[in-house]
Amino acid sequence: MPRPALPAAAALAALAVLAAPPARAGPWGGLFSGITWTSDYRYQGISSTDKRPALQGYLHWQRPDGVFAGVFASDVHYYDGGPKLEIDAYAGKHFELAGGRTEFTPEVLYSTFPNNRTPGPTFDFLELKVEAKRRRGPLTLAADAAFTPQASFGAGEAWIVEGEADYALTPSLTLKALAGRRWAHLGADRDYVSLGGAWGLHPTAFGPRYVVELKYQSTSLSPARCGFNPRICGPALVGSLSVNLPPLMLGGS
Repeated sequence: MPRPALPAAAALAALAVLAAPPARAGPWGGLFSGITWTSDYRYQGISSTDKRPALQGYLHWQRPDGVFAGVFASDVHYYDGGPKLEIDAYAGKHFELAGGRTEFTPEVLYSTFPNNRTPGPTFDFLELKVEAKRRRGPLTLAADAAFTPQASFGAGEAWIVEGEADYALTPSLTLKALAGRRWAHLGADRDYVSLGGAWGLHPTAFGPRYVVELKYQSTSLSPARCGFNPRICGPALVGSLSVNLPPLMLGGS
């Protein structure tokens, strides 16, 4: 059964409620927030919750010129006695090209596990990422590359490349596919895939209020190469329900 909401996720949910009264957008942009329940939190194909459910939340700020920053929090469970909370802080900027059909985004992210008591190297890491996205009718293609100077638990330098394709069958139903590869100085390299779809409900000016997703996710790692917990590398069918709350627009006149 899922554990009760952790403090950071609960705080994000409270901020989302405070953000409910909308106002007109201004030069400082807007605050967007939401919460998600997922049957399994997967990072690059590997379960971060030992194949257990997780509660997640986000708070995202974005200006009209494409500058953005935010925070994401999630339950995690790698093993008994390990960290139980992940918090990611990120910032970047969207650059639009070709009349907005193409987008280029550099981003920096810092991931921390504040209640980790595991002896040895830290789980925390810094990631530098660039993404290119192209929209053509119902099809959206994206490719990104990321570099981590020091991956979790002393794994050294790590590189990640991903390709993603989304196809909107209808205004509310989108098919989604993602494939990626991770190389690390220490530890096993891996390929990973995600195939599924997202169904948006209750459309608003800022996107659907509710999103239901179902995905098949897997990696190339065998149980013998999965490290301390062979369970977390196996394939899984992952479902989630997200609630995107009404935004708070800042700087309106």
